[in-house]
Amino acid sequence: MNETPDPRFACDDTFPGRYVLRLIRRSIERHRLDLAGLRVLTEAGVGYRRITPAIAALAGAAEVYAVARDSAQASRKEAEQQTEFLAGLAGIQDRVRVLPTRLQAPLAGVDIVTDLPGVRPIDEAIVRNIAETAAVTLMRGVAHWRTADVDVATCRRGGVAVAGVDEDGIDLFRYLAMEAVWGLLHMGVEVVGATVLVAGDGPAYAKVARGLAQAGARVLVAAPEGAGRISLYGGEKVGDGLGEAAARGHFSETDALVLCPAQPDARTVGVGGWIDAATLASAAPHLAVVGLAGELDRRGLAGAGLRCWPGAGGAAAHDLLPQPLIDLHTAGLKVAEVMTRARRRGSSPLAAEQLAAAEAHAEQLPKDLGAPRR
Repeated sequence: MNETPDPRFACDDTFPGRYVLRLIRRSIERHRLDLAGLRVLTEAGVGYRRITPAIAALAGAAEVYAVARDSAQASRKEAEQQTEFLAGLAGIQDRVRVLPTRLQAPLAGVDIVTDLPGVRPIDEAIVRNIAETAAVTLMRGVAHWRTADVDVATCRRGGVAVAGVDEDGIDLFRYLAMEAVWGLLHMGVEVVGATVLVAGDGPAYAKVARGLAQAGARVLVAAPEGAGRISLYGGEKVGDGLGEAAARGHFSETDALVLCPAQPDARTVGVGGWIDAATLASAAPHLAVVGLAGELDRRGLAGAGLRCWPGAGGAAAHDLLPQPLIDLHTAGLKVAEVMTRARRRGSSPLAAEQLAAAEAHAEQLPKDLGAPRR
C-alpha cells in the first residue's frame, strides 16, 4: 500500500483497535441498536471501513456476512485481513464470516443488506433471494443514492423496505469542522487567525462555519441565508454564493476556501460549477481549497497553482476519523433493524419505512421511483 505505513490500515497494535471498539460500543448504546437474531450482509473493508461487521456483531447479530473486494485502495486479501483482525480483537470472529462475493452469502437467511461498496449492486440477484421480511439500508442520506447501486424499483416490486439515514438528524455534520481543520493543516494553513471563506447551500456549512470560528479563524460565508442567521454561526455574510461579485471581492483577503454543498455530486470548482480554477487563482493565487463534498476540478486547481485537499486518490474526508463513520453506520443499521422487525410483525414495506423515519432517523426515498410498495 503506502510507502509510509498508516496505522489506520494496520493489523497489529499500531491500529487503535481497542479505542475504535470503545467508540463502537458507545454508538450502539446511543442508537439503541439491537440486532439479536438478525443476519446482516455488509462489506469487509480496509482502514476504518472495516468497522461495519464489528458494529453488527457487537450489536448482537446472529451472523454477519462481510464481502471483501478488490478496490483502488486495497486488495480483497487486505480487506479480509483487516476485517478479521478487528473481529478477532472484539472476540466476535465466530459470527463474522468473510466472503469473496455477495452471492456466496446464504441469502435466504439474510435480514439486513447494506448498500456499501462490497455488496453493491443491490439488484434482482440479491432481492429475489433474501428473506421475505428483509430490508435494505442506504448507509448515507438518500442524496447519495444511485440506481446503479440500489435498484429501488426492484426492491419495491419484491416487497423489500428501503431507506437511508437522515444525516442531519443524527448530527453527522458536527464532524465536518474537524475535517476542514485537518485539511487546512495538511496544506500548511494556520487556522488560528486565518481568514476562511466557507461556501455552502445546505445544513452542513453552518457547522463548519461555527467550528472554524471557535478554532480562532475569521469566517466569511457565502450561503443563501440571512446575515443575522450567519452571525449566529460566528460568520460574516459576503454573498449568497461564489458566483456573486460581492463574494469574489473578498478572495484577496481570504487564506482558504472551504466548500460544503448540500448535494454530493454538486460541481463546486470547475466548468459549470460555482467557480472555475482560473478565476479563483487570478483573484487569490495563494489560496488553499478544501472540498468537504461535491466535485472539484483538482487537475485544474493544480494547473492554476492552487493547493487542494483532499487530493486525487486520497482518502475521503469522512475516512480520516473513526467516530463519524461509526455513528453513520450504526445509524444505518438501526434504520434496517426497525424496518426488518416491523416487516416481521406484518407491516408493509411502506409502513416499515415510515416507522423507521419516526423512530430511527431514517430518510425515505421519493415515492415515484418504481412500482408501488405493498
